[in-house]
Amino acid sequence: VSHNLKKMNRYLLILGFLFLISSCKSTKNKTESDFYSENNEINLFAFIGKKMSVEVFERDTTATEKFIGIDGDTVVQKVIYFDQRFKAKYQIEKPLFNNYKKDTISFLVYDHYGRPKFEKYEYAIMYISKSEKENEFYLQKYMYDPVKKNDDGTWSGINGESIKKLFENKKNGYLKARGIFE
Repeated sequence: VSHNLKKMNRYLLILGFLFLISSCKSTKNKTESDFYSENNEINLFAFIGKKMSVEVFERDTTATEKFIGIDGDTVVQKVIYFDQRFKAKYQIEKPLFNNYKKDTISFLVYDHYGRPKFEKYEYAIMYISKSEKENEFYLQKYMYDPVKKNDDGTWSGINGESIKKLFENKKNGYLKARGIFE
């Protein structure tokens, strides 16, 4: 009887240990899925959004610009646009960095390659800033991460990455190189 009791205790100890390990992992995933950070001194709003619309934003094709040429003469020429301009509207599912405090947002998107690639995804992390000159929000060029909502209500990248990891990769990579983060 004593021998069987020791086996049973060892078995229960192993089960308890396995339960503890699995609980820690799910807590980590939940924490990373609940990721949020704030610094109002940084001109960036990152959020998980659901696409509502992405429309071509027509430009003035008669616009001209004036400048002094290399020979000193004043030159007036037609404005040449290198990027297409779009107006996107997204429902804010979850703020990740700073909080816009509204449930939808519209912003400008500039894309050199035609239609923006993010529009094929229903949900994405969008990285936008506010232009002081135009008083409009705009997408940090090509800055988005496609995401999915998991069965348990949490979010992850389409390849299973945590939301926190996706944000940190952009923060320490392209957004740092652009001078948004130090």
